[in-house]
Amino acid sequence: MNDFENIADLINSNSNFVIASHENPDEDAIGSTIALGLALEQLNKNVYLYNETGVPAALKFLPKSKKIHKNIKNIPFEPDAVVIADCTDSLRVGKVFDRYLHDLSVIKITIDHHFTKKTKPQYSIVDQQAPSTGFLIYKLLKKLEIDITKDIAVNIYATIVGDTGSFAYSNTTSETFIIASELLKYGVNPYEISKNIYENESLKKIKLLGKVLNTLELSHGGRVATVLVSREMFKITDTTKQHTEGLVNYPRSIKGVELAVLMRQEEDELKDENWKISLRSKNDINVALIAQSFGGGGHRSAAGCSIKGDLSKAREKLVSEIEKAIK
Repeated sequence: MNDFENIADLINSNSNFVIASHENPDEDAIGSTIALGLALEQLNKNVYLYNETGVPAALKFLPKSKKIHKNIKNIPFEPDAVVIADCTDSLRVGKVFDRYLHDLSVIKITIDHHFTKKTKPQYSIVDQQAPSTGFLIYKLLKKLEIDITKDIAVNIYATIVGDTGSFAYSNTTSETFIIASELLKYGVNPYEISKNIYENESLKKIKLLGKVLNTLELSHGGRVATVLVSREMFKITDTTKQHTEGLVNYPRSIKGVELAVLMRQEEDELKDENWKISLRSKNDINVALIAQSFGGGGHRSAAGCSIKGDLSKAREKLVSEIEKAIK
């Protein structure tokens, strides 16, 4: 599914591009969007960068992050192509974007390192072994003979640091380090990026973390750790779903835990019986299979999905799939 040549040709032969990434974006989603956008501008293309929930405060340090828009209706041109970065499902970008894309007759391109069974993109670069989507975009930019600027390099490096857990996860390969070292030659400062990603939390997020950890439960002989984020916690701490990014890694860090689960209640009171699930694993537990059983997806060690039902019913459904995965 790695169509580098065809996608490079499509980029060279078209002029107007919309680049979008999934809602509630992380470093990979935002960094990939910006890096590709800057590269296409270098080729004198018209580019509109979009994210339905916008750039999280913690990621506004990324160069040119202000180029990302939250309104899909303000595009000043008719797009020839739409590129979706860091997800394969347009609904993951958001309902507004999904409706917008449904009505468009344009070239559709997906660049991602996740896999789901939901969609078959028209043109795609999808590699589950890649450490980040930005890593794949870097390879595409090389194919396009783009001049890698410092701004492009910083954004791509941030995608790699974020999605490898600062080069700690199993998706880190020798090629990951090779490309990271190449990016340093363009002026990337590893300390500054790591500081902004890992040492720049707001006080309100730390307060939310405290409440979340109070819900910690271990099960299955200490192999599974589960935490909850309720709508009430958001109200008390003046936080939003963006502040839950990375919280699932805390239960994952417990000795003996092989599978960590974060269950987040939807903030919208009209969606009371809907839970967003984040799954992280160690060792051989494939959480992507758990997520796919609920229509979600992701990687072997990091995945997500949604479950409808009140808390007890959602837990029951989730536990049933977890037990299949950890046997």
